[in-house]
Amino acid sequence: MPTTITPLSQLPLSDDFMFGEVMRQPEVCQLFLECLLNKSIERIEYISKQEDLADDVSGHGIRLDVYLNDDAGTHYDIEMQKTSSQGLERRIRYYQGGIDRRCLGKGLDYTDLPESYVIFICDFDYYHSGLACYERGFRIKGREDIVYDGGSHAIILNSRYQEANAPQSILEFLDYVRTNNDQLQPSSELVQRTKQAVHTVRSDRTKEVPYMTWAMKTRDLLRQGREEGIKALVITLKGLSQASDLVIKTVAEQFGLSPKEAGEKTMQYWEE
Repeated sequence: MPTTITPLSQLPLSDDFMFGEVMRQPEVCQLFLECLLNKSIERIEYISKQEDLADDVSGHGIRLDVYLNDDAGTHYDIEMQKTSSQGLERRIRYYQGGIDRRCLGKGLDYTDLPESYVIFICDFDYYHSGLACYERGFRIKGREDIVYDGGSHAIILNSRYQEANAPQSILEFLDYVRTNNDQLQPSSELVQRTKQAVHTVRSDRTKEVPYMTWAMKTRDLLRQGREEGIKALVITLKGLSQASDLVIKTVAEQFGLSPKEAGEKTMQYWEE
């Protein structure tokens, strides 16, 4: 886990803070959606930034990095994902459930639910198949000619693509995400505006304090999560009567620690 914080002046688009700031600029966000979905969007209305839609049953929250709708009432959640993790499809399902609960007020019919899109821009290939764009489809099993139209859509973009199955502007956008190369000469207005927006955020002194506050809180949460993970692993392996040297090796491999650090952490929780 990184112990240093990247200066605002060096933040790449793939950073959560930078991505949120860039996508809060309507002209960039609108261009991105129009290029990806191949449709015209008259207007964008931002409902909330990084809003938690709490689930009454589970207590989990949904952080919507960019939650907005267009003139047709379609709702979008656009997220950047830097590191690979399991269960992305379930996370998408949970996000869409949160969008639906917000949109369907009391007294409304289910047919009043608007179209919704959850779009993940991943700096990794989640499905390991090389596609630039993975889009969920709905068909009736055994009758592929019948469309199951639930009104919800999920798109997973892959910056590490090998097969260019997306519009050229989106491919250039993914190239910029992957390389963070300001020397790229994109042909698309989307990436030209995106690069300009990134440079504007990097040079905005008013963003320094909120960025550092966010970065330090994020780092602290990551540290806390790692400590809890190490403790749980040590206790579990100890309960399985694993030898301490094997536990140390496992902790080092799982959490990227040196043998010395892993040994200190293991013995700390081994003796509790």
